[in-house]
Amino acid sequence: MDPPVTEPRSTQTLAERLSRGVLNTARSVDDSARISSIARWEHDDSTLLKVSTESATPFKIADVLRRRWPLATVSIVQNVISGHSEAQVLVPSSADQIKRANDMAKESSTALWLSLLVRVLRAAATICFGAIVVRNVFS
Repeated sequence: MDPPVTEPRSTQTLAERLSRGVLNTARSVDDSARISSIARWEHDDSTLLKVSTESATPFKIADVLRRRWPLATVSIVQNVISGHSEAQVLVPSSADQIKRANDMAKESSTALWLSLLVRVLRAAATICFGAIVVRNVFS
């Protein structure tokens, strides 16, 4: 028996890859999870996916999606007429993802400590250079 034919990755759209990844992540929490809508925002090239479930687990799904997709904005949207809630994932454009990743890296405690260390070493090097110049000038 031949192995199943799989679609080459290049022919899949970004929305298809995103929906497959989001759906797999959501189904790890709730097997009834499904993608209820996918929208691409042309003005900034971001993609919006909505995940609905039959059970009352959209908050758990949102928590898992936040951990799995840290550069995306994950929220819960409630239909006030039906009372049904669903998780919403807004995946930003590539440029926005890079900006968010840089911002997250700059805010990390390791980056802050390294920045402080660089400033202290720069000040120490400046003082040493100044002391060497003064010693050479006045000796």
